[in-house]
Amino acid sequence: MSDITFFTEHTGIQLQELDPLQDRLEDEIGRISAAWGRGYDTEYASLTLPSDQDLISRVSRLAENKKALDPAMVIVVGIGGSNLGTMAILQALGVGQDIAYFADTVDTPYILRMKEKAEQHLQEGRQVLVVVISKSGSTAETIANAQLFVSLLKKHRTDYNNYMVIISDDHSPLADVAHEHSFSYLAIPKHVGGRYSVFSAVGLFPLAVLGVDIIALREGAQSMKETCTAPDLAHNPAALSAATLYHLYQKEFRIHDTFVLGHSLFGIAQWYRQLMAESIGKEENNQGQKVHVGITPTTSIGSVDLHSVAQLYLAGPNIQSTTFITVANQQDIAVPSDTAFDNVVPMIQNRTFNEIMDAITIGMQKAYIHADRPFMTIELPEISAYHCGQLLQMKMVEIMYLGFLFDINPFNQPQVESYKKETRKILSHE
Repeated sequence: MSDITFFTEHTGIQLQELDPLQDRLEDEIGRISAAWGRGYDTEYASLTLPSDQDLISRVSRLAENKKALDPAMVIVVGIGGSNLGTMAILQALGVGQDIAYFADTVDTPYILRMKEKAEQHLQEGRQVLVVVISKSGSTAETIANAQLFVSLLKKHRTDYNNYMVIISDDHSPLADVAHEHSFSYLAIPKHVGGRYSVFSAVGLFPLAVLGVDIIALREGAQSMKETCTAPDLAHNPAALSAATLYHLYQKEFRIHDTFVLGHSLFGIAQWYRQLMAESIGKEENNQGQKVHVGITPTTSIGSVDLHSVAQLYLAGPNIQSTTFITVANQQDIAVPSDTAFDNVVPMIQNRTFNEIMDAITIGMQKAYIHADRPFMTIELPEISAYHCGQLLQMKMVEIMYLGFLFDINPFNQPQVESYKKETRKILSHE
């Protein structure tokens, strides 16, 4: 099976300019290579997920059990790393979107519509599966939604606990609730953080229930081991992308845009936005010094955003780098002929939609070159579970390398906890 490809010829950087960064990365590449698939005892624990056979067995068994309930609605309760990977893959593959719902906010109108839909299903005798996901097990928004939907299930089903699944850290309050009330439970390994957890039960279980080939997804991720631990940057896309972003940061390129060519990939761009923001935006380095580093991640979708933000990207301050994500082979539609619009845009006659999108993509990239705007390109051979696995794994390893270059911890997110503490104080009237 062909792999995703990565191009950097339009970054404005000669490969030899990155030689000092390759030297710096040598030991980190070795550490990541040594940690890949070796267990859950280090911060690189997520690299063991794609090859963990016990994990896939446990997830698959529970997924088959819950699929047998024939749920008309699957509600995933969780925020950020607890749902963004699942949402991204479902959107990319076009799978399960008619029955998957994501309770990731306490915005009342949004959640109320979801609750009303679930109640309608339950009243009509159909089933609703609720999957509550939280690494800490105590996120206020997640627990509020968990309480809402478990109450709804309890109202309509005497065996309501059979329609609840909890995914959390083994020692969290949420895990304790699962055991106490006989809810189905899957554990998140201690050192696997939320934004690195898509290949854990966090992503695999809901994806399996909703019909995604999680075996192929994991195989795609695992296939990146040799590629993402190659010793030289020219053959290591994760390290090369990290080195390029770091080098551009030193040249004041402090914004990075993930520009996907296709609606189905937009969820992946949003997943990556969290991955970069939480991993790289840090107040202190590993020595405890105040550094306030970070690259601001943005997301764009083509060709829609060529008519909204391209003017800024091509003419505004030159402080942004871009990664385009394209797909080589997709289903196609021919432009019909013999219509009232045949003479309006003559050059699209006898063309397909893919041909038009390809021309737009090439034209856009030429405009970036003329405007001296640096960009990289990732091309997927096709949109499949395998290639989604490759892309997400490459990006997670890229961020590990980037964190090393910035001399910060890419696995923690201390400032995220600050809003949670203040929220608890307010709700507790402290």
